[in-house]
Amino acid sequence: MKTLFTLLIVCLSATAFGQVSFSIIEPASIAGGYNFTSNGDGTDWGLPNLLDPNDAIQDTCIIAEDGTTGLNAQGIPLSYEVCGPVINNIAGKIAVVYRYDGSSSNVCWYAEKILNCQNAGAIGVIMINRDDAIIDVPGVNGGPQCTIPFAFISSSDGALLRARLEAGDDVIAFLGNKSGLYTDDGGLIGESTYAPIIASTSSMIAQDNTEFGFDVGASVYNFGSADQNNVSLTATVTGPGGTWTETVGPYSIVSGDTLNIYTGGPNNIPAFSLPTYPEGRYTLTYEVDLGIPDSSDFDNTLTYDFVISDDVISYSSIDTLTGIPTPSANFRAANSGSFLSCQHFRDPNASRLGAQGMYFSAVTGFDSGITLDGEEVPITLYQWDDVFTDLNDPNLDFANLNAIAFGFYYYPSDLQGETVYGEFETPVQLADNQRYLACVQVNNADVFLGHDTRIDYTSTIGHYLQPHVPNQSDNGFFALGFGEDLSPAIALRVMDAALLDLDEVAIKNGSVYPNPANDVLIVKPGTNESAQVQITDMSGRIVLSSDVLMDGSSLDISSLKPGAYTVTILNKTLENESFKVLVQ
Repeated sequence: MKTLFTLLIVCLSATAFGQVSFSIIEPASIAGGYNFTSNGDGTDWGLPNLLDPNDAIQDTCIIAEDGTTGLNAQGIPLSYEVCGPVINNIAGKIAVVYRYDGSSSNVCWYAEKILNCQNAGAIGVIMINRDDAIIDVPGVNGGPQCTIPFAFISSSDGALLRARLEAGDDVIAFLGNKSGLYTDDGGLIGESTYAPIIASTSSMIAQDNTEFGFDVGASVYNFGSADQNNVSLTATVTGPGGTWTETVGPYSIVSGDTLNIYTGGPNNIPAFSLPTYPEGRYTLTYEVDLGIPDSSDFDNTLTYDFVISDDVISYSSIDTLTGIPTPSANFRAANSGSFLSCQHFRDPNASRLGAQGMYFSAVTGFDSGITLDGEEVPITLYQWDDVFTDLNDPNLDFANLNAIAFGFYYYPSDLQGETVYGEFETPVQLADNQRYLACVQVNNADVFLGHDTRIDYTSTIGHYLQPHVPNQSDNGFFALGFGEDLSPAIALRVMDAALLDLDEVAIKNGSVYPNPANDVLIVKPGTNESAQVQITDMSGRIVLSSDVLMDGSSLDISSLKPGAYTVTILNKTLENESFKVLVQ
């Protein structure tokens, strides 16, 4: 069992007390903290880091331009890449620029862009990546001469920022360390608050407060230089089921200290639950009140959405219009052939549900030269039969995974970044309190699966100690996937189990295992006599035929390509039996 992260194609920067943060303060539609890297995460920069609060910046953002005509490969004006002198007035502002697109002749290094903005009077730079990822930026070609800070963000986060700027909105951003910068300053950090236990769950297993609810809480930080003696925390949930709210305090927090307020802790706040849960979107809001005006209150409020859905179960943010996951970034393990992105599911009322299929999204590498058209993506629902209690249990393993439903999605066209749906070949009823892993697999090193960076489950997982979103690469399974702040943008689609035609599922006397299989498949007839077995591929072509003994035989399937196959036992005295098997 592994709980370390697999190697990412990017390096993510986590925000913590005493560390650098990047936040949009206004407008409210895009306000909040964002993943980023900065001067301190690369090498050869004039400003080594932003840990000194005196280096923090907060001001209005503006897109810098150098006047170059045309669009780059991503459809962004080349002028925004600022490889030449800035032509618009950015003095005293935080400049927004784009990374070189990788294909045009308008090429320049990161430091050259920052120097161009610095020479034009900018107090800082937000640099938007051409890819939906973030990297540690080196200070090649001028880094030591750069004395203003910068934040490097993903293309999806950058698109949100650019849209508001191009619409004429005033966008105010903060970059730096707040500690001691103001006298009276409290706040919240995403990784130190309890998010809703899941972003979307089915109304069929969330009917009342005995079936759904979760613990709440947050670490309240005193960033200011003054002690605070009248601090309160309010947690509120609003939605179709009504409003729930709890306020606790007052508390005292000395300057530079933190107070932990969590359900069941020494500073207790009651758990959230409602009598009933009508379907729809709910919002959990945390709010810190110092009892006096806060000098920097943009981080006094933090919100999470969660959804009670008819048919979607997911840890990813759910789109308000489509009701399905939407990605904000795309990742896979570096140097990995096959890569699985999964979500864990277990519920005491799971037998009410039938699993139908999975939602997911993908993109191809920017410079790969390939499209998604025709790409095969296996989807699998595993029954997770390893017995363990939580993440701290040494028995936590991935040795006993049994595929109970699977299917294949074939991209009909180049649907880059779009959420698509793949069905299992046969829907399957779930069992109460059984662990499951619902996984999406890619076998192409140039295909990256959609992920969600909007919800930080760090404190939630630390509290419940359950493996939300494991993944698998060439290095094995990782119980925490890419980390508690990064969930795959996938979802399990479910239906009312009562609608499943369970009569069609005949009891089989024979057995075929393991499933999925690799090099060896064991086939045992359901009669006290030998039989013949045939394995056919999805086109119906017989790829293997063999005799099997009455006590079972091991078949060498190492020559079979990965995919789904039908294994038919041709019995002599009983009706033939067929099994679907996934070969990896």
